[in-house]
Amino acid sequence: MESLWTIRAEIEIESGDLNLEVGYTRGFMNVVTWANSDQSARDKLSGYLTTFDWRLLGVEESAAADLKNLTPDSEIKILIDRAIGNPNAIILGTFHSYQEK
Repeated sequence: MESLWTIRAEIEIESGDLNLEVGYTRGFMNVVTWANSDQSARDKLSGYLTTFDWRLLGVEESAAADLKNLTPDSEIKILIDRAIGNPNAIILGTFHSYQEK
C-alpha cells in the first residue's frame, strides 16, 4: 500500500531553467510523493524529472512521511498538504542551487 514519502534530492536542471544564473544547474530540493518503498519513491521522482530534461543526481534522505511531527509552516508540511488528496502527486519544493566547480 502506498503512503506519502519525503525526499531530499540533489538534482541537475537544464541550463536556463528557473531563471538561474549561468553555472547554477545543480541543487537540492524537498519532494513529496506517494510510494510503497524508498526505491519506488526514487524511481517515481527520477522518471518525473526526466519529463523536464532534469536528472536525479542523488538522494540525501528518503523516508515515509512523519505526519505527526511536522512544523506547521515548514515546506515539508506545505508539500504534504498539497499531496495528501492526490495519489498521483509528485510535489517539488524550492530548488536551492549551487555553482558547479
